[in-house]
Amino acid sequence: MKKKILIIKFGGLGDFILSLHAINTVRKFHAKDDIALLTERPYDLIANKSGWFKDIIKIKRSPFYFLDKIKIKSRIKESEFDIIYDFQTSKRSSSYYSIFRNTKTKWSGVAEGCSNYHLNQNRNQMHTLERQKDQLIFSEIHKSFELKVDWLFQSKIMKDMVAKPFVVLAPGGSAKRKYKRIPSEIFMEISKILEKNEIMTVLVGTKEEKKICDKIQNQCDRVINLCEKLDILELAILAGQSEVAIGNDTGPMHLFGLSGCKTIVFFTKFSNPDLCSPRGKDVQIIKFDGNKNNLMRKTMCLLTELNEQLS
Repeated sequence: MKKKILIIKFGGLGDFILSLHAINTVRKFHAKDDIALLTERPYDLIANKSGWFKDIIKIKRSPFYFLDKIKIKSRIKESEFDIIYDFQTSKRSSSYYSIFRNTKTKWSGVAEGCSNYHLNQNRNQMHTLERQKDQLIFSEIHKSFELKVDWLFQSKIMKDMVAKPFVVLAPGGSAKRKYKRIPSEIFMEISKILEKNEIMTVLVGTKEEKKICDKIQNQCDRVINLCEKLDILELAILAGQSEVAIGNDTGPMHLFGLSGCKTIVFFTKFSNPDLCSPRGKDVQIIKFDGNKNNLMRKTMCLLTELNEQLS
């Protein structure tokens, strides 16, 4: 008899992309079972394209946890699922366990009293990939499965979005976490150097980064500004067509890392790459210690290497 599985995973984008590894493992482990996903926009677009889920349950999260639970209870029955894998593992998502507490539903996560509690005191010192892999061991899933995501980066409709050679820059980041951004003038200098070497700069971001992207565009000629112009799936297609992406510790860089292109990510002292860096076959981390001159020297060395690679 088929089991009914629920996976809980919201955002942000980087966290969702990293969780694709664990979600893929659950999908392969429960190959004959029906799996639903509890998420929010725009991550439902990726989930839908994957073809992994029988049902995708979208909710708009409220500042108040109890309102989330009302929404969830209106969408699913308390005893509907055999197993729930909570890959958000936040206080908010753990609070949802109360909906299922008095049922036979198994719960994998960190909710107090759940059946498959992630009993590892060092879990918060682990990178997301290793932490979720470890979480699944406590749910008796000891094997990891290779993540194949060609479906995410390919399109039968869209041809090359930008003529090569080009380098993608993601100069912004969350407006709530501006401390995770390096000085914007570094990206300005990168764009100018690329221009001198006849390499196009492609800018990506949301409305929160529009001011930075517009400023770079106004001071350089060889720039294509796609800020605010791509949805999450179009951004993935661009990643699949890219050779190099450079940016702050922000969600889109996880897409580029997963795509396999050379991905260079700047980390400030306010975030730890050992816990949350993008993963991929060619990801390079550059740490910013607050010294702009040191960062610029590192960047110049990097650009010299890239110029040889792209020329």
